Amino acid sequence: MLKISVLSAAVFSAVSFDTSAAQEIERITVTANKFEQPIKNTLASISVLDRAQIDQLNVRDIPSLLNTLPGVDVVRSGGLGQVASVFVRGASIQHTLVLIDGVRVSDANSGNVSFTNIPVNSIERIEVVRGARAAIYGSDAVSGVINIITREAQAHEATLTSGSHNYVSAQASGRFKVEKLSLGYNFGIEETDGYDVIEKDPSAPIGKDHDQDGYENKNLGFNLAYDFEQYGELSAITQLSEGTGEYDNPWGNDEYDFENYTAKLAWAKRTDGLTQNAALSVSQEENVQTGTEKEDIYSTERRELEYQARFKVLESLQATAGISHLNEDVSKSTAKFTESQRDNTAIFAGAFYDDEKFLANLSVRSDDYDFHGRANTYTTGFGVKAHKNATFRINHGTSFRAPTLSNAFVADSPWYAPNGEIKPEEAENNEIGLTLTSSWGRYDVAVFENRITNLISNIQDPETKLFVAQNINKATMKGVELSAQFEALGFEHSANLTLLDAKDNSTGTSTDLPRRPSKAFNYTLTKQWEKLNVNLTMLYRSDRPTIAFYNSELSAYTVFNLSANYELLDGIKLNARMENLTDKEYFTSGAGFTADGSRLLGYKPLGRQLYVGAKFEF
Repeated sequence: MLKISVLSAAVFSAVSFDTSAAQEIERITVTANKFEQPIKNTLASISVLDRAQIDQLNVRDIPSLLNTLPGVDVVRSGGLGQVASVFVRGASIQHTLVLIDGVRVSDANSGNVSFTNIPVNSIERIEVVRGARAAIYGSDAVSGVINIITREAQAHEATLTSGSHNYVSAQASGRFKVEKLSLGYNFGIEETDGYDVIEKDPSAPIGKDHDQDGYENKNLGFNLAYDFEQYGELSAITQLSEGTGEYDNPWGNDEYDFENYTAKLAWAKRTDGLTQNAALSVSQEENVQTGTEKEDIYSTERRELEYQARFKVLESLQATAGISHLNEDVSKSTAKFTESQRDNTAIFAGAFYDDEKFLANLSVRSDDYDFHGRANTYTTGFGVKAHKNATFRINHGTSFRAPTLSNAFVADSPWYAPNGEIKPEEAENNEIGLTLTSSWGRYDVAVFENRITNLISNIQDPETKLFVAQNINKATMKGVELSAQFEALGFEHSANLTLLDAKDNSTGTSTDLPRRPSKAFNYTLTKQWEKLNVNLTMLYRSDRPTIAFYNSELSAYTVFNLSANYELLDGIKLNARMENLTDKEYFTSGAGFTADGSRLLGYKPLGRQLYVGAKFEF
């Protein structure tokens, strides 16, 4: 159990830390309540990673970025192109809504997101909102929302990178602007020979899995906008990535081809008292499992139409209202369904009060999913600016996750049977937080609790031996998040600590949920000289249980990463990154046992690696 004394000590140490003056940078978010707000006014726990931070760290994939944030933990099953499970406040990725420019991108059946297939070069910033947001976004926003916003580059640039395991990357981005017309672009290619991602039993014979697992990604994106002034702004945004990845599987397919895209046509018009937004979006998340004669296709297509209006009621009060219609289609998948499409129509409204002393939010939403009925959710928040530098907040909300089409309508499967009576998962979220912002830096503490009921689990039918989805599980995630950004002793410091108590309450007795560390600590130390920027990052994760099948424990680990950027000439910058400085051996996910059962084998993260590159701006 988490004790108040731990929280009190952490808050005291953060507030009383002796630091030099640091200029406050006000950061804007568009994710928390679906419109632009300063973070301090959103009444939510939010982290933002902007392009400048991404460039400083020189990372190659999104999981490496997310793993530095409070309340977020990444469990890797290998390197680039491999599965990376992202847990937000202890909840699995199925309970976190992932968006690219506001467009849903998860696989509609598994709920998984291929984070490693989203190119870092395409990202302008990432906004992560922790806590229930279903009343704003609908299904899946149980523990949070991850919104990836694509490039808004103002200058033309090209980057070349090479490194360990024959990694090579060539990326470019930029923008053209003529009066009211602007066109942004990004494109690139990256590939690596990879490495053998699963630790092998020394006594096992050499098989097809004793090989390197490579990866290739080709990507392209455009952002076109034209300002019609009194008629509003029209924009079109699209991102496409395709490629191939290899993995270990001793019995079947061990490669996959992917083709993922999002496209959004949007209109926005702003007047003194009214802001209107309308958008039509389409997306595809598709991968084809290859490597044998039998290929399996996993495909999700979505189409969504949404309209939202925000109007000023009073100087201190704004209101929003809107409607959306979403269609999900899995008919291109190899699996068969008695129903392969479904629609959801939702209406939503909200009120947001801010008189520079008190803050209050109220959002309500009603979703009507085909086959599953209506789900009503709400989010409430209240805040007090107790001091010009301190804001206290309290939040309460409900959320849900709709069953998948596979849960209800899978057909002709040798493993699963459908359950037409399956219901949505439901959750209740509570949070108390305090933010301190001054010339000494920015400090935040949040205490949260998330209770999920009607969790869907596949239970084997004793007669048919098929697995059937049932609403039988319960889980509770509660904890504390502490974060701080400040300057001291000539260095910039960014640190966060997450204390998590994640329990499975399904059987009446509480057991720890697998693969969730109870303690996670991230610390980044940055030094800026005239032309040189250096970043040292430490990641610590405490020990945690594996999944029940392995009935084992994963050891704690600490990893250090170092990155540097040097301005060689005007418009030419050199960059380098060394990962796992100490060549730490560890793993975050089990993969089997040795033949004699004496040792758990796991997915191996990369050892020490070096990557170097150059950026050209013109």
